[in-house]
Amino acid sequence: MDLPLVIYATLAALFGLAIGSFLNVVIHRIPLGASILRPGSRCPQCKEPIRAIDNIPALSWLLLRGRCRACRAAIPIQYPLVELLTAALFVALVLRGGADAQSVLEAIFAAAMIALIFIDARHQILPDRITYPTMLFAVLAAAFVGAFGRAPGFEFGFSLRFGGPPADFSPARAALIGGLLIAAAAPVLWLLDRLDPALFDRYLEWEEIAEEDLAAEEAKARRSDRTIHATMLLGLAAAVAWAALLLSAGPANAPRGEAAYDGLWRAFWGALFGGGAIWWMRTIYFFLRGAEGMGLGDVKMMCAIGAFLGWYAAFSVLLLSSILGAAIGLTLMLRAKGGMKTALPFGVCLGIATLLLMLIR
Repeated sequence: MDLPLVIYATLAALFGLAIGSFLNVVIHRIPLGASILRPGSRCPQCKEPIRAIDNIPALSWLLLRGRCRACRAAIPIQYPLVELLTAALFVALVLRGGADAQSVLEAIFAAAMIALIFIDARHQILPDRITYPTMLFAVLAAAFVGAFGRAPGFEFGFSLRFGGPPADFSPARAALIGGLLIAAAAPVLWLLDRLDPALFDRYLEWEEIAEEDLAAEEAKARRSDRTIHATMLLGLAAAVAWAALLLSAGPANAPRGEAAYDGLWRAFWGALFGGGAIWWMRTIYFFLRGAEGMGLGDVKMMCAIGAFLGWYAAFSVLLLSSILGAAIGLTLMLRAKGGMKTALPFGVCLGIATLLLMLIR
């Protein structure tokens, strides 16, 4: 439908508020290892179910004056902040790129970044239950944008894929190699998880878990494993679908298939450059300082960012996040007086840099 842009912006704001309300559930429950679907919304303090009238994004917080209706416990300002921030970002993406499918994909990715930013800021973790699905989504979105989206903001004028110049495009080869790239999205992160203890076990600090908390930690690990396995299966299904679509498409659709294939290669190089840069910085710090200076979650988050934005934009994210990290780290050091050992949630910097770049590039 060809509607005025203000209508699309209004719809984006409403969807953003609703998605922001869901993100608050994600931000609260995933670090606890709880389900994001059951039970329904309830007060974390008194466990009283929240009525529909008290669950209107942003507005209910104002009407309740930031307190639970049942127990009068304070409702953190994070809740309306996340909802309003999500709505504002959705509107900005629509105003920037128009009301098209690419804006929808960008909004979904931005929502994942918001969840990771707030979780890392509060808990200093970047959960696999978000990074793994986000990685697969980024790869699939790159293929879709390559075929149907707006032109990339930066091109070098040569193919980023192996196999010769664009004139040598082969649907059969693209079906096989592209399917492998899609199917490998989640297993690559899984491989990083398995390599980490083997390479850096003597440098890692393993947290002691009290016996009474062991059951909760095991339940959290089971939920995380289920998400990882489900993402791998979805990746395999998407790879089969990719191959089937590419092989069944006629000559008239070959340009679309080639553009999607190039999109997958942009995702590959973006993930390799973005995640690889963080991994090498982390590795060098391990061997120079004998301690963990950056979490593996930062590597996986940067892999997803690079896959979604491409390698050139990933470089910009790394540069901008380093500047933000220096500023935030200095502020935290002065406040905590912990010196160079002050913990910095670098995922916050990566997420903020990504959102800024998505709006201005």
